[in-house]
Amino acid sequence: MMKILVVNLGSTSTKAGIYEGKTSLATETIRHRKEELASLHTLLEQRDFRKGVIESWLLAQGYSLDDFAVFSLRGGLIRPIPGGVYQINATVAEDARSGHYGEHACNVGLLLGYDWSRSTGIPAVFVDAPCTDELSEVARISGFKGVERTSIFHALNAKRVIRLYCKEKGLDPYGHSFIVAHMGGGISVSAWQKLKAIDINNGVDGEGPFSPERVGSLTHKNIFSLLKEYGGDTEALRKALYYRGGLMSYFGTNDAPALTKRAETEPEVALILDAMIYNIAKQIGALAIPIKGQVEQILLTGGLAHNPRVTAPICEQVAWIAGCTIYPGEDELAALAEGAWRFVTGQEEALVIE
Repeated sequence: MMKILVVNLGSTSTKAGIYEGKTSLATETIRHRKEELASLHTLLEQRDFRKGVIESWLLAQGYSLDDFAVFSLRGGLIRPIPGGVYQINATVAEDARSGHYGEHACNVGLLLGYDWSRSTGIPAVFVDAPCTDELSEVARISGFKGVERTSIFHALNAKRVIRLYCKEKGLDPYGHSFIVAHMGGGISVSAWQKLKAIDINNGVDGEGPFSPERVGSLTHKNIFSLLKEYGGDTEALRKALYYRGGLMSYFGTNDAPALTKRAETEPEVALILDAMIYNIAKQIGALAIPIKGQVEQILLTGGLAHNPRVTAPICEQVAWIAGCTIYPGEDELAALAEGAWRFVTGQEEALVIE
């Protein structure tokens, strides 16, 4: 059976996996100390460092790059594209390198895939990138001419849990509509019809619920007031809203399990947690509109889905829409392997960005 190398780069971690088809043979999460990355002033400077880390791990497992049928990397911030499996070619690599659409460690992963493919002749792909854009025409309108809504969300895990649910229930994923709430450090809720995400909240840009570390939707007045507080420094404000918002802004931590414990005796903590839960449920309710309430199931996933203090009240508040099924955590390595397996077995064609 064909072997697949799977790689998912995070800001301070490198996750890698060796799969035989869809079966995991070995996985590793390599944590990087801040000191290791401190001398690498930009993400692009991490290219050789990350490559060395992964290739050393492979060697320790008894493998070389030539042992694989395909390399599957997590998609980065590149141009908006429909979901699916894509070849990592020169166009993808240039989008990732340029940072024109945003910067993320996964952009470096795409560059590694391109390097490996060129040196070995083995195809490299990415699957359901975070820039997956399948918004309906009406959902794309922002209300300010010249500015369109942007689709950035947890597409990889969201589509995977739909496939899992449909496999368990014997359903055709293209024949039913779903709402998926991915709840982690960031929260994105997506409405799915025929396995396309026709509307979402873009948590990266500040849409939707607040989360353990990100601010949700704020009014213009609030943004202008904060900008004044930050002396007009837009980059400093962006980082504060993205990394130090949500639960972090109230309690100095994004540790939801610890805050859940504190909520048992601290009314203020309980109130803020309830507000986050309420806003997630409210976003789920809003995204029932694009699919006209015809929701087969609401799927709750991501790290917060491990926490009954979060999932139980959400399920109760949205029960009038549909039932909830919970898929705790996220297995992005498995999702990448499954997408690559569909490609190498001819079940899904790899798309090409020209």
